[in-house]
Amino acid sequence: MKLARIQLSDIEEHIDPFAIKNFIISDGTSLKPVISPEYPFILDGVAFAICVSGSGRIRVNFKEYDLEKNTIITIFPNFVSEVLVKSDDLMLEFLVFSTDFVTEVPSSEGFDISKSILQKSCIAVSDKEAEQLLNFHSFIVKQYSRRDHPFRESLAKALLYSLLIEIGAIYYKRLDRSEEDDPASRSTSHQEELISRFFKLLMVHHKEERTLEFYAGKMCLTPKYLSTVVKERTGRTAFTWINEVLIASAKFMLKTTDYTILQISEELNFPNPSFFGRFFKKHTGVTPM
Repeated sequence: MKLARIQLSDIEEHIDPFAIKNFIISDGTSLKPVISPEYPFILDGVAFAICVSGSGRIRVNFKEYDLEKNTIITIFPNFVSEVLVKSDDLMLEFLVFSTDFVTEVPSSEGFDISKSILQKSCIAVSDKEAEQLLNFHSFIVKQYSRRDHPFRESLAKALLYSLLIEIGAIYYKRLDRSEEDDPASRSTSHQEELISRFFKLLMVHHKEERTLEFYAGKMCLTPKYLSTVVKERTGRTAFTWINEVLIASAKFMLKTTDYTILQISEELNFPNPSFFGRFFKKHTGVTPM
């Protein structure tokens, strides 16, 4: 899928010319201008943010979330994200880091929040939890600014690890431990894996293949079963998601390239520009122009 890919170096230029390589942290600033509400994007690192004011709506891996004060957002590499709407006073405190930056961080037994984040990238936290996270963030900012510290990078890694544990604790407390051995819970986990596989296939094949039969065949499932799982787990049909991915690609090319409507329709394998124009207007309410 051809989407805007935001590099950490792009963010460094806007945030801090003295940034530690592969680790960026905000200091009373919003994500603007590196994250645009105009088209979907992919980040090449891990991003964690907490909304401190304003409101908005974001789509992460084709799941939509409302943003308001005390919402925390966690985005993994290669997640497809899109800011759908935001208020003028939207403010996020955030940090972004590459997976390479934390490869040397020691692991803790039982500490794995990735699965929870994959299922739900945005969650609302209490005032107390938000305050604790912002205190962590503020302390990291102060230590991060000590450019004369001889072990500044090692210090940043250690503090980042502490913050990740705090975030993990929030997700952990929201898990119902009683469901771990429940057959219904295991069934839900299996369905989540199927949904993940479905979206990965969409990213690769959406320009050429738009039938449910194709994706079901790739997953060794019947179209009816795949359709049922997608509808139950996402609230939307598989066919709707196929169209969503097409629209995301179209938006990106319309906003960030000088392709003509004809070139975009050919890139997305529409029979002609008129058909593409009708499809786009039906799903967005406006014409490609």
